[in-house]
Amino acid sequence: QGRIVSILDDNTMRMWELTNIKDDPLGSQVLTEVGASELAGRPSFFPSMNQITVVSIRSSNDVMWVGTEGGGIYSLTLPDFNPREGGTIHQDQVMQSIPDHYKTGKALGPVEAIQEHPNNPSLILIGYSRGLVVLWNDSTQSVDKYYLNDKALESLSWHSNCQEFISAHNDGYLCTWRLESSSQHTSYTPYGPFPCKAITKILWKSSRKNDPYTVFSGGMPRANYGDRHCVTVMNGSKHVTFDFTSRVIDFFVISKNQVNAEWEEPEFLIVLAEEELIAIDLTQEGWPTLTPPYLASPHASAITCSCYVEEVDEKIWEKICDVANEGKTNKSTSAWPIVGGKNLSAKRVLSHNLLMTGHEDGSVKLWDISSTSMFPLIKIQTSTVFVTDSDGANDGDAFEEQFPPFRKVGEFDPYSDDPRLAIRKVAMCPNTGTLVAGGTAGQVVVFILSSESIESFITSSVIDLLEGRMDFTWKGHDKLDTKDDHILMKPGYQVNNIIQCQPPASLTSININANWGLVGIGTGHGFALFDYLQNKTVLCRCTLEAGDQSAMEGNFSRIKSFKMSLRQSMRRIRGSIGGGGSRRRRGSRRRYKRDNMSQEETASASGWSPATTGQRRVEARSSDDGMTGMVRCTYFATTFVRDSISATPTFWAGTNSGAIYVFALHVPDYSHRQDHEVTSVVGKHIQLLHRAPVVDITVLDNLGIPVPTSDAKHDAKPNNGNAVGRSSPPASQHHSLVICSEEQVKVFTLPKISAKRKFKLTAVDGSLMRKISYAKFVSSKNPDYHEYALVSLTNIGEMHILGQLPMLRPQETYSCISRDDPNGIASCLLTGSGQGIYLISPSEYERFSLSTVGSIEPMCRVIRNNMANH
Repeated sequence: QGRIVSILDDNTMRMWELTNIKDDPLGSQVLTEVGASELAGRPSFFPSMNQITVVSIRSSNDVMWVGTEGGGIYSLTLPDFNPREGGTIHQDQVMQSIPDHYKTGKALGPVEAIQEHPNNPSLILIGYSRGLVVLWNDSTQSVDKYYLNDKALESLSWHSNCQEFISAHNDGYLCTWRLESSSQHTSYTPYGPFPCKAITKILWKSSRKNDPYTVFSGGMPRANYGDRHCVTVMNGSKHVTFDFTSRVIDFFVISKNQVNAEWEEPEFLIVLAEEELIAIDLTQEGWPTLTPPYLASPHASAITCSCYVEEVDEKIWEKICDVANEGKTNKSTSAWPIVGGKNLSAKRVLSHNLLMTGHEDGSVKLWDISSTSMFPLIKIQTSTVFVTDSDGANDGDAFEEQFPPFRKVGEFDPYSDDPRLAIRKVAMCPNTGTLVAGGTAGQVVVFILSSESIESFITSSVIDLLEGRMDFTWKGHDKLDTKDDHILMKPGYQVNNIIQCQPPASLTSININANWGLVGIGTGHGFALFDYLQNKTVLCRCTLEAGDQSAMEGNFSRIKSFKMSLRQSMRRIRGSIGGGGSRRRRGSRRRYKRDNMSQEETASASGWSPATTGQRRVEARSSDDGMTGMVRCTYFATTFVRDSISATPTFWAGTNSGAIYVFALHVPDYSHRQDHEVTSVVGKHIQLLHRAPVVDITVLDNLGIPVPTSDAKHDAKPNNGNAVGRSSPPASQHHSLVICSEEQVKVFTLPKISAKRKFKLTAVDGSLMRKISYAKFVSSKNPDYHEYALVSLTNIGEMHILGQLPMLRPQETYSCISRDDPNGIASCLLTGSGQGIYLISPSEYERFSLSTVGSIEPMCRVIRNNMANH
C-alpha cells in the first residue's frame, strides 16, 4: 500500500504515504504525512498507563493492535486510526480466564508482545511483562488458551508449523511451547548457567534442510559481557554471536518464503544498530556481511576533515573501482536483499566525483558521490606504517575464552588507537590518483595508485619548519615513529613517502601537484615544498613571528585570551559607533549595489581604512592576536611572477596574519626529472594591511577563469614530455591574482602584484569568509553559455556570489546553513559546479546547489508488490 506507521516519543501515531510529486513527468514519489492520532485510553490518574509499548499490524493491513503500559490492547482501523468496535482487550477480560492461583492480586504488567497466528488472523498471541501468554480469539473476544510462566517476558515468536512458539525472558532464558499444552516444552539459557541479561527480541525461523534458526538480541552473561551489543544466530551446531559497537535497535530476517509457508528458509539477517545498518548473509558459509550500496556509515571513526575531488580521470576511476572490488574478500557475493525502489534520475554519469573523508583513527575513505547516494569505495589506513600506543595490546587475544563465539561486525568504531593518527588534511590529484594525507602529529603520507603488490622499507623525511631557530620550544605531543621493518603493500593505494614535520604540529594546509611531483604542506609554524619523486625538500620557511608562543603549545586553543577578547570588544564598540550600517535581516535574498565596491585604498598609519557610508570600521589585526604564523592555504599555478613574457610554475602560501609567500619554481623536463632537482628561483612576500587570515589564493586568466592547478591530464607523465605541461598560458595573456582573506577579497595584477580592486565583506555586514570556491554557472536556456563566479560561505552561513571576474561584482546572497551550526559551516565543501555538501550531524551529509543546471536530486519511485516479503 505504500504506507508507513510511526510511533513517536510523545505517544502519537503518524501515518505516512508515498504520494506522486505533482506535475512530475517521471512519476517520482515523496513520503507525505497523511494522518495523525493520539491513543485515547481509559481515564487514569497515571497518564503513563496509556503509553504505547508494542504495535502489530494484521496481515490484511486493515487493523493495528496497540499494546500499552497499563496492559490494555487497542484495535484501530487503518489508515484512519479509528477505534474498531468491540476490538479493545482489557486486562480484566484476560484475568477472568486464568487460574486463581496465578492472579494473587497482581496486575499482568505492560503488554510486551503481540503476534498474529501465521495461518489464522483471528488468533493472536499476547505476552505480558509478568510472564503470562494468552492465545486470544478476536472472533469470539475470548481467551482460547493460556500459558503460565513466572519469568518476566520480553518477546514471542511463532514457528511456521503453527503448533509451537518460543518466548524470551529478561533473565536470559528461552522457552518453547506447544499450542495444546499450558506448560512449557523446553527451557534453557543459551549463555548460562551464570546470570544473564534480558533477551529483548526473538525470531524462530524454519528450514527444510536444517534445524530451525533461532535469532535473538541480548542474553549475554551479565558479569563478563553485560556491556556487549549482540545478536545471536543459532542453527544446529552453528552458533555465532555477532558483536556490534553500537546499541542494537531492531532486527528482522528476510526469508525465501512467506511466513505462512511450511518452510520459511531464512536468507538474510538485517540489523539496525544505533550507528549503522548491517546485512548478514545466512545462505553462504560463515555467514558473511554484505557491503551496503547506501546508508553506509561515514562516521565509523569520527570525521576530522574532508575534500571534494571533481572530474577524476576515467582510467584512474576504473583503477579505483577495481581496487575497491578486490578489497571485498571477506564480504558476501550476494546482491543487496532490500528492494529500495527505482531510481528515476539514473543518467549517464558525465563526470566522476569523489568525496574523501579523513578520520580520527588515521584512515582515509573514498566515496563515490557522482549521484544521489554516497557509495563507499576504498578505505586507506595510514596507521600501518607507524608505531602506535596500541601496538602489542592484542597479543593475548588467542588465549581468551572462545565462548560466547563473538564475531565483530560493522564498520562503526568510535575509539582511536592513538590520537596522533587523526587525519587533518587530505588532497588528491584527479589526473593520477596520487593522494596525500596529513595528520595531527605533523605526519604526511603520500600514496600512489599501483596495480601490483610490493614489499618495501619506508623511511621518513624530516622537515625542520623552525629552520634551526632556538628561541621556540615545542611543548606538545611527540611525533609518530615509523616501523623499522619491511611492509607488504597489496595492490591499490601504497605508501610512497612519509614526511615528518618538526615540530610535530597538526597539519593546517596541504596541496598536491602530481604533474610536477610536488606536495605543499603547512602547519602552525611554517610551510614547505616537498618533491616526492626525489624524496627531498625543495624549500622550507618558518612563518612564526616574535612572541608567537601559542604555536608551541601543541593544541590550537579556541579560547580567547582576556587581552584578545578586550581588544576585539573595543573594535566592535568603535565599529558600531562609526560604522552607521544596520545589519540586514538574515534569511532573505538580497542584491548588493555597485557602489559597495571600492578601489584599493591607502591605509592610514593607524592600520585601518576610513569607513565609507554604510560600512563598519574594521581595524587591522595585531601581530600578537595568537597563531599568526599558521599557514591557512597553499596553492600551485603556472603564471607570470618574474616578468610578463614567460609563465613559470609557482607555489603560494597564505598565513593567519595576512602574509602571502610566492615562489617561482624551476621544474626539470620529465626525461631528467629523476636526475635534476626542482629549485626555487625567486620568492616574493605580500602583506595585507588589515592582516586578516588568508582563506584562498587563486590566479585568473584574462577571461576571469581560474588557471588549472595541474597542467595536463596524463597517466604517468605529461603528454609532451615536459613536467610543466603544454597548457602553459601564452605570453599574450594577462593574469590576475585574487587573494581572499576572512574580511576582504582583493585583486592584484601580475607580475607586478599591484592592487586593482577589492570587495569588503566584514565592513559591509560584519561577517567573515570561511570557504571559497570558483564555480562555473551554465545557462539553463543556452547550454553553450556559462560564466565563472566567486562563491564564498561566511561564518553566519550565508553564500555570497561575486560575478564578472575579476571585477568582483556582487550578484546574490543566500542564507544556506544555520548560523547556529558552526560544525556544518566548518565542514562545508564548495564545488566547481556551484554545489556544496556539509555535515548536518556527525553521520549525515546534506547537498545543496546554487545552480539550477546540473543539480543532483533524488528522484525515485517505490514499486508496490503485494507478494514481496522484503
